[in-house]
Amino acid sequence: MQVVSPDYRELVAAMFSHEFVAGGIDASVLSRIHAGQFGEWLTALDRSGVFDKAALTTVAEQWRQDPLVLLDALLAEADDVTRRRCLAAWSALDRRPPLTQIG
Repeated sequence: MQVVSPDYRELVAAMFSHEFVAGGIDASVLSRIHAGQFGEWLTALDRSGVFDKAALTTVAEQWRQDPLVLLDALLAEADDVTRRRCLAAWSALDRRPPLTQIG
C-alpha cells in the first residue's frame, strides 16, 4: 500500500495567494523560492496556528522536492497574465546555471 502525503496546497493558497498577488510579484521572491529558501513562508504557516509540526514538516518536504508547488499555491488567485509572467520568470531561473558552476 502506497502512503500519499497530504496536499496542503489549498490551505497555503488560502493564506498567501491574495496577498502575494495583490502586493505585486517581486522577482527576488521568485528567485528565493526557486532556490529553496522557504523560511519566511514556513514561519508564517507556523505562526498561523493552522498547521501542526507534522504538517509543517510535510509542507517543507513537498516544497524542497518541488519548489513549484509553493509557487502554484501562491498564484492560485492570479490572473492569467500574471501567472504566465511568473512561470516565464521561473523558466528563466531554471535555465540559469547555478553559481557553483561558474568560474
